[in-house]
Amino acid sequence: MPRSAILFDLDGTLVDSARDIAAALTRLSVERGGQAVAVDRVRPLVSLGAATLVATALGPVADDPQQDLAAFRALLRDAPSDPAIVYPDVEWALAALVDAGWRLAVVTNKPESLAVALLHTHCLDRFFACVAGGDTAARAKPDPAPLRHALAALGATPEIALFVGDSEVDAAAAAALAIPLLLYAGGYGVDAVAEKDAAGRFDGFADLPALAAAHR
Repeated sequence: MPRSAILFDLDGTLVDSARDIAAALTRLSVERGGQAVAVDRVRPLVSLGAATLVATALGPVADDPQQDLAAFRALLRDAPSDPAIVYPDVEWALAALVDAGWRLAVVTNKPESLAVALLHTHCLDRFFACVAGGDTAARAKPDPAPLRHALAALGATPEIALFVGDSEVDAAAAAALAIPLLLYAGGYGVDAVAEKDAAGRFDGFADLPALAAAHR
């Protein structure tokens, strides 16, 4: 049976969300007398989870972990998103995949409400039948629970799916269900993914439709 479903990670895969994240963290840090948080500092931390990201980025001005996380997410939710965070050719590639008959979903560790809002802001939500966030299922990636949730929403099974991601968290989640991983080389956690753990690799989204077709 040919593959017909593709699950996408969000941060570092479809969008360079480190720009928005760094802006929110900078505001929180400066309000406490700390330093600005650089985008380059944020990118390698994104795949480690929000709690680790916030605590590490805030450094000496970090306080209660839960309160810090809540404050950060509130700032991220309320601040305008940079239009430039969508990677080049993402919209074109998603449209081409839908036209080719693929059913698409997002599986991210970002809270579902934030992920849905971000996709809507950048007019990408129309391509996805499901958005599974880090709080959608009982456990977040690398546990396969959110992938199962998204597949059920698509009416698909692991045998007819692909996963597009950029980190070892994505690789582990995909491997748990034996779903081939297509690795975006421009993402945040690419260097931590072993070559054997990716079925394919692409440098830009203009190449994704053909790569997906080759694994159909």
